[in-house]
Amino acid sequence: MDRLRIGVVGVGVQGHLHARVLKTLPEADFVGIAEADEARRSKAEAEFGVPAYASLDQLLDQVDAVSICLPDHLHEEPTIRALAAGKRVLLEKPMSLSTESCDRILANCPDPDALMIGQILRFDPRVIRARELVRSGDIGEIWHAKVWRSTSQAVGVGIWDRTSVAWFLGIHDADLLRFVTGQEAEVVAALGRNVLSPGTEDIVHALLRLDGGAIATMENSWTLPHSRPSRADAGLRIIGSKAAIEVTLSHTDLLMVPREGNAVNMDTYFWPSREGNGASNLRTELDAFVRAALYKEPSPVPGSEGRAAVALVEAVEAAMRS
Repeated sequence: MDRLRIGVVGVGVQGHLHARVLKTLPEADFVGIAEADEARRSKAEAEFGVPAYASLDQLLDQVDAVSICLPDHLHEEPTIRALAAGKRVLLEKPMSLSTESCDRILANCPDPDALMIGQILRFDPRVIRARELVRSGDIGEIWHAKVWRSTSQAVGVGIWDRTSVAWFLGIHDADLLRFVTGQEAEVVAALGRNVLSPGTEDIVHALLRLDGGAIATMENSWTLPHSRPSRADAGLRIIGSKAAIEVTLSHTDLLMVPREGNAVNMDTYFWPSREGNGASNLRTELDAFVRAALYKEPSPVPGSEGRAAVALVEAVEAAMRS
């Protein structure tokens, strides 16, 4: 093959972004969509000019690989079906909502390279450089670390009936901490507070111990005012015996100030332009998946790594209940 035939499963917000990028990748042949919702299916078919199927099986007959962008709680069954059909699978994070579900996926994935988890921060050049500095020993022994991610309350409104802030935001930070430090984390304690949503925690603070001896904190919330110019506040700080590193991951790199209304910070790292072109972490991630599948290379983010991030968030949730 000189191009990978690929389709997208689920065209909500994330699936729509995946479709936009895949249409522009030179080594990808974006051939179709699977979407259960009739209105979204018709709209996507008209926008992207590819067949949109109500059934996943219809799409699997046409592709070599799929990008699964369904809601988190729906990941397991279609992933197993696609793997059983011999397809390469890019599965959006979190891999699933329990380690038991992750284990069922892995049990049905005899080829570990067939599955990639979409941990997008691993493709951020700032994160990659931070990892290099830590792994090279430039900061010395890690003494303590802090990782945080907060977003607008408007984000929570649309999803808090089916997920929690620890799963929605914490899954990024759980993987980020492991990826950069190269260490596993044990959850020592966690506190959560409900202030906005009908019943889930809107603020979560967790205390962790890394297996190298360092202590770390992980903070997540979706309580920022919607009027804040940047609707995300995120970062990583690691203090070591030789140096400290700080990574600002907030969406603050492009400021648009309209004549009327509020100023808005626009993110140019994570998401593609409206045309899907140019550099973005999502484009880098999808390109890595396409190339690995096309040339039979190892998975850039294997399922075992996705499971490890799920296990850490699962432990945070359990600590809040205990």
